[in-house]
Amino acid sequence: MDDDPPASNDASAPLYHGTRAELARGAHIDAVGGFAHFSPSLDDAIWAAELADGAAAPRVYRVASTGPAENAADLPGYARPPHPAMSWRTRAPLVVLGEVTQWTHYHGTRAELRPGDLIAPGHAANFGPAPRRANFVYFTRTLDASIWGAELAAGEGPGRIYVVEPTGPFEDDPNLTNARFRGNPTKSFRSRAPLRVTGEVSGWSGHPPERIRAMKEGLARLARAGVAPDDG
Repeated sequence: MDDDPPASNDASAPLYHGTRAELARGAHIDAVGGFAHFSPSLDDAIWAAELADGAAAPRVYRVASTGPAENAADLPGYARPPHPAMSWRTRAPLVVLGEVTQWTHYHGTRAELRPGDLIAPGHAANFGPAPRRANFVYFTRTLDASIWGAELAAGEGPGRIYVVEPTGPFEDDPNLTNARFRGNPTKSFRSRAPLRVTGEVSGWSGHPPERIRAMKEGLARLARAGVAPDDG
């Protein structure tokens, strides 16, 4: 194991743990199966919370490690799941610092936008078997899902990810909710009200070309089969 755990008290580098357990500030999360798991990636913890056993609501906590930690993804033989997952682990308890209740919302696209611009329904849809207009605008709370949105969006310009805020009611995106994994692990939503751009994310890393190619081929197969997204 590493001599030092990753920084756990630096507000600029928080650590997260996803679960369905209801925990209070100061509670300990003990090792299960030898380790307690966490991640510096909020996306990883969101997926862990959604995929956790139980019927309670998924929850994400900010945590601190009380002992040495290691990233299992760096170890030989690590089997990486086909989705974000908490790979940091420690044999010592984690301490709950608080629950994540405020979220950043993202929108991936190729359009060039500025703060204050509105993204409204009615634009050309990126997905589906035929040209059509989208009845909703889509956004997500996970950066990974917004990266996919930027990479798969129609057009020739560079992919862009914007921080947005919904201006009206929104709901889970039925095209992704419970589609392959239970719940809404990508934290993807849709709204008939516009999204307001508040900023742009810079310095994000895209997916490997082979994963993008495989995803596009899968979407093309669905389009040829006449499978249309639920956008009614």
